[in-house]
Amino acid sequence: MHYQDLSDEISILLPFKEGFSNKNFGSVSLYVKQINEYSKFLKNIKIYSHSRYQTFDKFHVEHLPKSISHLFFGKNFGHTKRFIKSLNSKKKPKIIEVHNRPKSIFQISRFLPMSKKFLFYHNDPLSFGEYSTIKSREELINICDKICFVSKYLKERFLKDLSKSQINNKKFQVIYNGIKPRIFHSRPSKKQNIVFIGELSQNKGFNFFLEAVEDFCNDFKGWTADIYGKSKSFNHSFIKNPKIHYHGFLPNDELIKELEKSSICVVPSVWNEPFGRVLLESINAGVATITSVNGGLKEIADHFKVIKIENIDKKTIYNALKKLIMSKNEIIHYSNNKVSSSPFTLKKISNKLDSLRKESFEYIN
Repeated sequence: MHYQDLSDEISILLPFKEGFSNKNFGSVSLYVKQINEYSKFLKNIKIYSHSRYQTFDKFHVEHLPKSISHLFFGKNFGHTKRFIKSLNSKKKPKIIEVHNRPKSIFQISRFLPMSKKFLFYHNDPLSFGEYSTIKSREELINICDKICFVSKYLKERFLKDLSKSQINNKKFQVIYNGIKPRIFHSRPSKKQNIVFIGELSQNKGFNFFLEAVEDFCNDFKGWTADIYGKSKSFNHSFIKNPKIHYHGFLPNDELIKELEKSSICVVPSVWNEPFGRVLLESINAGVATITSVNGGLKEIADHFKVIKIENIDKKTIYNALKKLIMSKNEIIHYSNNKVSSSPFTLKKISNKLDSLRKESFEYIN
Protein backbone atom coordinates (compact mmCIF):
# COMPACT_ATOMS: atom_id res chain seq x y z
CA MET A 1 0.00 0.00 0.00
CA HIS A 2 1.39 3.39 -0.97
CA TYR A 3 0.10 6.64 0.31
CA GLN A 4 -1.09 8.91 -2.43
CA ASP A 5 0.65 12.24 -3.16
CA LEU A 6 -1.15 14.88 -1.13
CA SER A 7 0.15 18.14 -2.57
CA ASP A 8 -2.11 20.95 -1.21
CA GLU A 9 -4.66 18.36 -0.16
CA ILE A 10 -5.53 19.89 3.22
CA SER A 11 -7.08 23.37 3.24
CA ILE A 12 -7.51 25.12 6.60
CA LEU A 13 -9.87 28.06 6.98
CA LEU A 14 -9.24 30.41 9.91
CA PRO A 15 -11.94 32.71 11.30
CA PHE A 16 -11.98 36.13 9.68
CA LYS A 17 -10.72 37.89 12.80
CA GLU A 18 -7.63 35.68 13.07
CA GLY A 19 -4.38 36.60 11.38
CA PHE A 20 -1.53 34.15 10.94
CA SER A 21 1.65 35.97 11.91
CA ASN A 22 3.67 36.98 14.97
CA LYS A 23 2.13 40.46 14.74
CA ASN A 24 -1.46 39.37 14.27
CA PHE A 25 -2.60 36.08 15.74
CA GLY A 26 -5.20 34.76 18.13
CA SER A 27 -5.68 31.56 20.09
CA VAL A 28 -7.04 29.67 17.06
CA SER A 29 -4.10 30.67 14.85
CA LEU A 30 -1.62 29.66 17.55
CA TYR A 31 -3.35 26.27 17.84
CA VAL A 32 -3.21 25.74 14.06
CA LYS A 33 0.41 26.81 13.86
CA GLN A 34 1.72 24.70 16.72
CA ILE A 35 -0.13 21.48 15.94
CA ASN A 36 0.67 21.56 12.24
CA GLU A 37 4.37 22.30 12.77
CA TYR A 38 4.57 18.68 13.95
CA SER A 39 2.31 17.28 11.23
CA LYS A 40 3.61 14.73 8.75
CA PHE A 41 1.46 16.54 6.19
CA LEU A 42 2.89 20.03 6.72
CA LYS A 43 3.96 20.35 3.07
CA ASN A 44 0.46 19.38 1.98
CA ILE A 45 -1.34 22.02 4.02
CA LYS A 46 -2.53 25.42 2.85
CA ILE A 47 -3.89 27.92 5.36
CA TYR A 48 -6.40 30.58 4.34
CA SER A 49 -6.35 33.86 6.26
CA HIS A 50 -7.37 37.47 5.63
CA SER A 51 -4.14 38.78 7.18
CA ARG A 52 -1.68 40.71 5.01
CA TYR A 53 1.10 40.49 7.59
CA GLN A 54 4.15 38.35 6.91
CA THR A 55 3.05 34.88 7.93
CA PHE A 56 4.61 32.32 10.25
CA ASP A 57 7.57 30.50 8.71
CA LYS A 58 7.22 27.01 7.15
CA PHE A 59 3.56 27.47 6.17
CA HIS A 60 1.88 27.91 2.82
CA VAL A 61 -0.66 30.69 3.41
CA GLU A 62 -3.12 32.25 0.97
CA HIS A 63 -4.49 35.71 1.64
CA LEU A 64 -8.25 36.13 1.24
CA PRO A 65 -9.00 39.80 0.55
CA LYS A 66 -12.25 41.44 1.59
CA SER A 67 -15.09 41.45 -0.93
CA ILE A 68 -18.32 43.41 -1.31
CA SER A 69 -20.20 40.52 0.31
CA HIS A 70 -18.51 41.47 3.61
CA LEU A 71 -20.69 44.59 3.65
CA PHE A 72 -23.99 42.85 2.94
CA PHE A 73 -23.66 39.45 4.62
CA GLY A 74 -21.03 39.92 7.35
CA LYS A 75 -17.29 39.40 7.59
CA ASN A 76 -17.24 35.64 8.12
CA PHE A 77 -19.80 34.95 5.37
CA GLY A 78 -17.77 37.03 2.91
CA HIS A 79 -14.55 35.45 4.13
CA THR A 80 -15.93 31.94 3.53
CA LYS A 81 -17.29 32.97 0.13
CA ARG A 82 -13.80 34.09 -0.94
CA PHE A 83 -12.41 30.81 0.35
CA ILE A 84 -14.90 28.81 -1.74
CA LYS A 85 -14.17 30.93 -4.82
CA SER A 86 -10.44 30.38 -4.38
CA LEU A 87 -10.88 26.59 -4.13
CA ASN A 88 -13.20 26.46 -7.14
CA SER A 89 -10.40 27.83 -9.31
CA LYS A 90 -8.01 24.98 -8.53
CA LYS A 91 -7.81 21.31 -7.65
CA LYS A 92 -10.23 20.54 -4.84
CA PRO A 93 -8.65 19.57 -1.51
CA LYS A 94 -9.21 16.16 0.01
CA ILE A 95 -9.87 17.69 3.42
CA ILE A 96 -11.22 21.08 4.46
CA GLU A 97 -10.67 22.01 8.10
CA VAL A 98 -12.80 24.86 9.45
CA HIS A 99 -12.00 26.41 12.82
CA ASN A 100 -14.67 27.76 15.13
CA ARG A 101 -17.18 28.71 12.43
CA PRO A 102 -20.00 26.11 12.07
CA LYS A 103 -21.82 28.49 9.73
CA SER A 104 -18.95 28.19 7.24
CA ILE A 105 -19.38 24.40 7.13
CA PHE A 106 -22.93 24.83 5.80
CA GLN A 107 -21.69 27.24 3.11
CA ILE A 108 -18.80 25.01 2.08
CA SER A 109 -20.85 21.80 1.95
CA ARG A 110 -23.11 23.25 -0.76
CA PHE A 111 -20.26 24.12 -3.10
CA LEU A 112 -17.60 21.53 -2.22
CA PRO A 113 -19.58 18.38 -1.38
CA MET A 114 -16.80 15.92 -2.26
CA SER A 115 -14.16 17.25 0.15
CA LYS A 116 -14.01 15.72 3.62
CA LYS A 117 -14.93 18.28 6.27
CA PHE A 118 -13.45 18.67 9.74
CA LEU A 119 -15.00 21.23 12.10
CA PHE A 120 -12.96 22.37 15.12
CA TYR A 121 -14.63 23.95 18.13
CA HIS A 122 -12.49 26.28 20.25
CA ASN A 123 -15.45 27.81 22.08
CA ASP A 124 -18.72 26.62 23.60
CA PRO A 125 -20.75 24.96 20.78
CA LEU A 126 -23.89 26.36 22.37
CA SER A 127 -22.69 29.95 21.91
CA PHE A 128 -23.10 30.13 18.13
CA GLY A 129 -26.69 31.39 17.98
CA GLU A 130 -28.84 29.66 15.37
CA TYR A 131 -26.03 27.17 14.75
CA SER A 132 -26.31 25.96 18.35
CA THR A 133 -29.79 24.48 18.06
CA ILE A 134 -30.39 20.73 18.26
CA LYS A 135 -31.41 20.72 14.58
CA SER A 136 -28.26 22.58 13.48
CA ARG A 137 -25.98 20.32 15.52
CA GLU A 138 -27.65 17.22 14.07
CA GLU A 139 -27.14 18.64 10.56
CA LEU A 140 -23.48 19.30 11.35
CA ILE A 141 -23.07 15.66 12.40
CA ASN A 142 -24.41 14.60 9.00
CA ILE A 143 -22.30 17.08 7.03
CA CYS A 144 -18.97 16.73 8.86
CA ASP A 145 -16.62 13.78 8.67
CA LYS A 146 -15.05 14.79 11.98
CA ILE A 147 -16.09 17.26 14.67
CA CYS A 148 -13.15 18.10 16.90
CA PHE A 149 -13.10 19.83 20.27
CA VAL A 150 -10.20 21.33 22.24
CA SER A 151 -11.56 19.74 25.43
CA LYS A 152 -13.93 17.05 26.64
CA TYR A 153 -15.94 19.84 28.21
CA LEU A 154 -16.74 21.31 24.77
CA LYS A 155 -17.67 17.88 23.45
CA GLU A 156 -20.12 17.46 26.33
CA ARG A 157 -21.62 20.86 25.54
CA PHE A 158 -22.11 19.90 21.88
CA LEU A 159 -23.88 16.70 22.94
CA LYS A 160 -26.28 18.49 25.30
CA ASP A 161 -29.89 17.39 24.62
CA LEU A 162 -28.87 15.27 21.62
CA SER A 163 -29.80 11.61 21.29
CA LYS A 164 -27.81 9.32 23.60
CA SER A 165 -26.96 7.24 20.55
CA GLN A 166 -24.60 10.05 19.48
CA ILE A 167 -22.39 9.86 22.57
CA ASN A 168 -20.02 7.26 21.12
CA ASN A 169 -20.12 8.61 17.56
CA LYS A 170 -16.58 8.22 16.16
CA LYS A 171 -16.97 11.52 14.33
CA PHE A 172 -16.40 13.27 17.66
CA GLN A 173 -12.76 13.72 18.61
CA VAL A 174 -10.98 15.66 21.35
CA ILE A 175 -7.88 17.35 19.91
CA TYR A 176 -6.40 19.28 22.81
CA ASN A 177 -4.36 22.43 22.66
CA GLY A 178 -0.81 21.19 22.91
CA ILE A 179 2.56 22.28 24.16
CA LYS A 180 6.21 21.40 23.62
CA PRO A 181 7.56 20.10 26.96
CA ARG A 182 10.35 22.29 28.26
CA ILE A 183 13.58 20.73 29.46
CA PHE A 184 15.45 22.91 31.95
CA HIS A 185 19.17 22.09 32.04
CA SER A 186 19.43 24.77 34.69
CA ARG A 187 16.43 26.43 36.27
CA PRO A 188 16.17 30.19 35.63
CA SER A 189 16.44 32.33 38.73
CA LYS A 190 12.97 33.14 40.04
CA LYS A 191 11.54 36.51 40.95
CA GLN A 192 9.44 36.68 44.10
CA ASN A 193 6.33 37.49 42.14
CA ILE A 194 2.77 36.47 41.25
CA VAL A 195 1.62 36.53 37.64
CA PHE A 196 -1.73 37.01 35.89
CA ILE A 197 -1.94 36.39 32.12
CA GLY A 198 -4.99 36.96 29.96
CA GLU A 199 -7.87 39.29 29.29
CA LEU A 200 -8.41 41.72 32.15
CA SER A 201 -12.06 40.86 32.63
CA GLN A 202 -14.45 39.59 35.28
CA ASN A 203 -14.90 36.34 33.33
CA LYS A 204 -11.20 35.69 33.80
CA GLY A 205 -11.46 36.54 37.51
CA PHE A 206 -9.11 39.49 37.12
CA ASN A 207 -11.03 41.63 39.62
CA PHE A 208 -10.61 38.96 42.33
CA PHE A 209 -6.92 38.53 41.45
CA LEU A 210 -6.23 42.25 41.69
CA GLU A 211 -8.01 42.59 45.04
CA ALA A 212 -6.16 39.56 46.44
CA VAL A 213 -2.65 40.62 45.36
CA GLU A 214 -3.24 44.20 46.55
CA ASP A 215 -3.60 42.85 50.09
CA PHE A 216 -1.05 40.06 49.70
CA CYS A 217 1.79 42.25 48.43
CA ASN A 218 1.14 44.69 51.27
CA ASP A 219 1.06 41.92 53.89
CA PHE A 220 4.11 39.97 52.73
CA LYS A 221 7.33 41.88 52.27
CA GLY A 222 9.27 41.37 49.03
CA TRP A 223 6.38 40.01 46.96
CA THR A 224 5.23 41.77 43.77
CA ALA A 225 2.66 41.07 41.05
CA ASP A 226 2.96 41.23 37.26
CA ILE A 227 -0.03 41.54 34.92
CA TYR A 228 0.15 40.61 31.23
CA GLY A 229 -2.87 41.16 28.99
CA LYS A 230 -5.20 43.83 27.74
CA SER A 231 -8.78 44.97 27.96
CA LYS A 232 -10.90 47.61 26.27
CA SER A 233 -12.70 48.42 29.50
CA PHE A 234 -9.93 48.25 32.14
CA ASN A 235 -7.88 51.39 32.80
CA HIS A 236 -4.55 50.23 34.21
CA SER A 237 -3.84 53.74 35.54
CA PHE A 238 -6.16 52.78 38.42
CA ILE A 239 -3.41 50.49 39.72
CA LYS A 240 -1.73 52.68 42.34
CA ASN A 241 0.18 50.02 44.28
CA PRO A 242 3.89 50.27 43.26
CA LYS A 243 4.27 46.53 43.88
CA ILE A 244 1.81 45.68 41.08
CA HIS A 245 3.16 46.09 37.55
CA TYR A 246 1.05 46.20 34.38
CA HIS A 247 2.91 45.19 31.19
CA GLY A 248 0.13 45.05 28.58
CA PHE A 249 0.20 42.53 25.73
CA LEU A 250 3.39 40.61 24.91
CA PRO A 251 4.07 38.24 21.98
CA ASN A 252 3.81 34.62 23.08
CA ASP A 253 7.57 33.88 22.99
CA GLU A 254 8.40 36.92 25.16
CA LEU A 255 5.57 36.08 27.54
CA ILE A 256 6.90 32.56 28.10
CA LYS A 257 10.35 33.94 28.94
CA GLU A 258 8.82 36.20 31.60
CA LEU A 259 6.70 33.35 32.92
CA GLU A 260 9.74 31.09 33.36
CA LYS A 261 11.29 33.69 35.70
CA SER A 262 8.17 33.85 37.88
CA SER A 263 7.36 32.00 41.11
CA ILE A 264 3.55 31.80 41.11
CA CYS A 265 0.85 32.07 38.44
CA VAL A 266 -2.86 32.45 39.20
CA VAL A 267 -5.53 31.32 36.70
CA PRO A 268 -8.73 32.50 38.42
CA SER A 269 -11.28 32.10 35.61
CA VAL A 270 -14.85 32.44 36.79
CA TRP A 271 -16.46 31.36 33.53
CA ASN A 272 -16.18 27.88 32.00
CA GLU A 273 -12.94 27.98 30.03
CA PRO A 274 -13.11 26.09 26.72
CA PHE A 275 -9.61 24.76 27.46
CA GLY A 276 -7.18 26.85 29.52
CA ARG A 277 -3.95 27.41 27.63
CA VAL A 278 -2.48 29.79 30.24
CA LEU A 279 -2.71 27.04 32.85
CA LEU A 280 -0.81 24.62 30.61
CA GLU A 281 1.84 27.23 29.73
CA SER A 282 2.36 28.02 33.41
CA ILE A 283 2.79 24.36 34.38
CA ASN A 284 5.19 23.82 31.49
CA ALA A 285 7.24 26.86 32.51
CA GLY A 286 7.92 25.35 35.93
CA VAL A 287 5.74 27.81 37.84
CA ALA A 288 3.70 26.95 40.93
CA THR A 289 0.12 27.43 39.77
CA ILE A 290 -3.18 28.25 41.46
CA THR A 291 -6.22 27.61 39.28
CA SER A 292 -9.97 27.42 39.19
CA VAL A 293 -11.45 24.20 37.78
CA ASN A 294 -14.18 25.65 35.57
CA GLY A 295 -14.81 24.13 32.14
CA GLY A 296 -11.77 22.65 30.42
CA LEU A 297 -9.39 23.79 33.19
CA LYS A 298 -10.27 20.73 35.27
CA GLU A 299 -9.03 18.38 32.52
CA ILE A 300 -5.60 19.99 32.68
CA ALA A 301 -5.49 20.43 36.47
CA ASP A 302 -6.30 16.76 37.09
CA HIS A 303 -3.06 15.72 35.35
CA PHE A 304 -0.68 17.89 37.38
CA LYS A 305 0.32 19.17 40.80
CA VAL A 306 -1.54 22.47 41.08
CA ILE A 307 -3.57 24.19 43.77
CA LYS A 308 -7.24 23.94 42.79
CA ILE A 309 -9.82 26.46 43.93
CA GLU A 310 -13.48 25.48 43.63
CA ASN A 311 -14.98 28.88 44.45
CA ILE A 312 -12.91 31.77 43.17
CA ASP A 313 -12.94 35.04 45.08
CA LYS A 314 -10.51 37.43 46.76
CA LYS A 315 -10.30 35.36 49.95
CA THR A 316 -9.69 31.96 48.31
CA ILE A 317 -6.93 33.39 46.09
CA TYR A 318 -5.28 35.13 49.05
CA ASN A 319 -5.37 31.95 51.16
CA ALA A 320 -3.92 29.84 48.33
CA LEU A 321 -1.06 32.32 47.90
CA LYS A 322 -0.41 32.30 51.63
CA LYS A 323 -0.31 28.49 51.65
CA LEU A 324 2.32 28.48 48.90
CA ILE A 325 4.75 30.91 50.49
CA MET A 326 4.59 29.50 54.03
CA SER A 327 7.18 26.94 52.98
CA LYS A 328 9.75 27.09 50.20
CA ASN A 329 9.16 23.38 49.66
CA GLU A 330 5.53 24.11 48.74
CA ILE A 331 6.52 26.28 45.78
CA ILE A 332 9.13 23.72 44.66
CA HIS A 333 6.58 20.90 44.94
CA TYR A 334 3.93 22.64 42.83
CA SER A 335 6.42 23.88 40.23
CA ASN A 336 7.79 20.41 39.52
CA ASN A 337 5.51 18.82 36.91
CA LYS A 338 6.30 16.42 34.08
CA VAL A 339 4.43 17.60 30.99
CA SER A 340 6.06 15.03 28.67
CA SER A 341 4.05 12.18 30.21
CA SER A 342 0.73 14.05 29.88
CA PRO A 343 -1.73 13.92 26.94
CA PHE A 344 -0.99 17.57 26.13
CA THR A 345 2.28 17.32 24.19
CA LEU A 346 2.18 18.74 20.68
CA LYS A 347 3.71 15.61 19.21
CA LYS A 348 0.99 13.33 20.64
CA ILE A 349 -1.80 15.68 19.61
CA SER A 350 -0.41 16.24 16.12
CA ASN A 351 -0.06 12.47 15.63
CA LYS A 352 -3.68 11.97 16.64
CA LEU A 353 -4.89 14.60 14.16
CA ASP A 354 -2.71 13.13 11.42
CA SER A 355 -4.22 9.68 12.02
CA LEU A 356 -7.71 11.16 11.57
CA ARG A 357 -6.60 12.85 8.35
CA LYS A 358 -5.07 9.63 7.13
CA GLU A 359 -8.36 7.80 7.68
CA SER A 360 -10.05 10.29 5.36
CA PHE A 361 -7.60 9.93 2.49
CA GLU A 362 -7.94 7.30 -0.21
CA TYR A 363 -5.33 4.54 -0.41
CA ILE A 364 -4.00 3.17 -3.66
CA ASN A 365 -2.32 -0.14 -4.31
